Parts: sequence; C-alpha cells; structure tokens
Amino acid sequence: MSPHRRATGLLSHAPPEFQEPVVPPWARWLPLVLIALALAVDLPTPGAFSGDLLLALSAMMAACVYSLRMVVLVAVLTSAAGLLVLVFGRHLTVDGSHAVVDYISLVVLAWASVPLCRLRLFLYDQLQGARRAAEYAQRAVLPPVRAWLGRTWIAVRYEAASHAAAVGGDLYAAERTRYGVRLLIGDVRGKGLDAIPSVAALVGCFREAAHHTETLPLLARHLDEAVTRFTRELATVRAADGEVTEVADVVGVADEQFITAAIAEIPAGGGEVRLLTRGHCQAFLAGPGGVRTWEAADPGLPLGMGELDPGPWEYETRPFAFGDVLLMCTDGLLEARDRDGVFFSPEEGLRASWRQGPPTVADTLTRLVHQHAGGVLTDDLALIAVTVTATGPPPAVA
Repeated sequence: MSPHRRATGLLSHAPPEFQEPVVPPWARWLPLVLIALALAVDLPTPGAFSGDLLLALSAMMAACVYSLRMVVLVAVLTSAAGLLVLVFGRHLTVDGSHAVVDYISLVVLAWASVPLCRLRLFLYDQLQGARRAAEYAQRAVLPPVRAWLGRTWIAVRYEAASHAAAVGGDLYAAERTRYGVRLLIGDVRGKGLDAIPSVAALVGCFREAAHHTETLPLLARHLDEAVTRFTRELATVRAADGEVTEVADVVGVADEQFITAAIAEIPAGGGEVRLLTRGHCQAFLAGPGGVRTWEAADPGLPLGMGELDPGPWEYETRPFAFGDVLLMCTDGLLEARDRDGVFFSPEEGLRASWRQGPPTVADTLTRLVHQHAGGVLTDDLALIAVTVTATGPPPAVA
C-alpha cells in the first residue's frame, strides 16, 4: 500500500471478508492419505484388518477442511474404496453379513460428511457476518484518521489485545482546527470490550471540543469533565441494572474509571509542538539531532480525576522543524516484554525510520514490538507518528 494513503487506523485481527481460514497443508492432504493408507493396509492382509475406520476418518476430516465439491468427491472415493476392500479384501468370506453391514455404515458416514460440510460453511458465513457488523461498529467508535491534515502527515497503528475485538481500551483521534492540528492518544483503565464505552465517550467529546476550545488546558478540562460525567452516569446505570447495590459501590465504580491521555497541538505554521499530559506515558521526538524522550515535568492526574487536581494545568512546548517526527504511544508499546522480561524500547526503531515518514515509523515499530514480544501482545497498543512537511501531500492525495 502506498505510504501516502488517505487514511490510517485499525489493524484488524479478523480475517479478510469472504475468505476461508488458512488450513495447514497437511490437513488438506490428510483425507486422501487416509484413503490410500486404508487400501495399502487392508488389501495385502485379506480378512485380518479392516480399513473402514481410516476411510470413515477420511470423510469426517474432509468435512472439516474441504469445499462442498471436494467433500462430495471424497465421499465417492471413500464409498468406492470401501467396496473395493469389501470385495478384494475377502471380508465377505471371513465376516459374511457383518462385512456388508460395516460397508453400509461406512457409506452412511461418508455421505453424512456432506451435510456436515454444509453446516460448517453456513456457520462460517454467519460468523463472518457477525465479524463484519462488529468491525463496522468498532470503526464507528474509533474511525480511521486522515493521513494528511493540511501539511501535517499522520500515521496511526492500533491493535487490541483481545482477538475478539478491533477496538480495546486505547484510543486516538486527530482533528484539523483553527488552532492547528490537535492529536489525542489515551488509555482507558482496563482493556477489551468493557473499555469501549469510555473510548467512544472521550473520542466523541474530543472531536467536537477540539474545534471550539481555545487552549490545550481548557480542552483538557473539558475532556476531564466529560469523562467524569460519563463514569458517574455509568455507575448509576449499573446500579439501576443491579450490577452494584450499595451506595459505596456506586461511588467506587465511578472513582475506578479514569483515562490517561496526552493531547498535542501543532500550530498551522508549524515550528513547534505543544503537549499536555494527563497521567500518560512519555512521547518521543526524532530529528537530525537524534531521538529525544519527552517526559512531562508535571504529568498530572488522569482524565476523570480532575477534581483532585485544581491546577493550573499547563502544556509544554518543543521545537518542531519540518521533517521532525513526534511519536505518541500508549504503554502497550512501552511495556511489551520479551521472554526475559525486558521492556520494549522504541528509540532504535524510531532512529532508523524517522526520515522515511510516519507510515514507515508506525510500521517499523509495530513490527519490532511484535518481534520483541514473540508475537503476543498482552495489552492494547496504540501509536501516532506525525510530522509537518514543507510542501504538503503529494498531488495524488491532496
């Protein structure tokens, strides 16, 4: 895919639409191998051994891995092979009518694989439909970000720890406003499907408030109040549904819900970047001078706990020249561990890729963190790589 694509966003765990799951090559050959093995064992040992069990296993295995046409073909081959061993394997001589009954049972089992295959394909279609519906709903919660907002080039990568969902407890958003391009990245307490309502509430609030709130501290306050209202309403709803029964439990549910977040702003003219952190992990800046870690002097409390922090809430500013890259991420990236318990560090990958632009940075870090963690991420992961160019997007995507 072109690095200048129009949008960037979720990495889905779901397989492509209308595509059968990948079956190992050995599983595709196994039904035919079982038929051949049954003939090879049964025919040279007349009456001493019956290959009917292997033939029945062949038909059942075919129902699990083959298309309907191939299952019918295997049923025909299994029936023919069973007749062959019945006649030439001297089972009629040795077992008499019992051999005929065994052959009829084999034929019934072989052709029972056809409706079983149809059932498997029907259930798979149903599963694919549910996956597509869930994917569209989750993308509505966390929509893709435009790759170009004016002269600002953005790449986002996102993976949920739960393989049942495309969206987990991490979140991102980007909006082009009259104050500049504003970016949000956050991490809801908890992960998986239970975190999605909080993600939807914060992202929806940010996408609207970013256009109407003059400064980052005011925007952060607005988001904090929105999270507080949402968590209290959530606690009230849970109490009404009987999930919590005591007043103290209701208060506890509200107090336990918070979101760490970082909000960045790149003015329209570029030249600098502003960052306000609410309990979130550090960001990174890459440029000709190397890779620098940006840890807030006062990280503050997470969103939803603003009542405990009267402020003032202030942002920090760093120089941000054309071509420099800002990396914002969640702790799913920084706390990914290898088998020895060593945390992942993005500095090396960022240093090697920042000159190629945000998509390369995002792809490189996603690949490296999977290699570091052995392909298994235990927490949701989100990252935003952003730069400002002197010329803006290529004509093809302008």
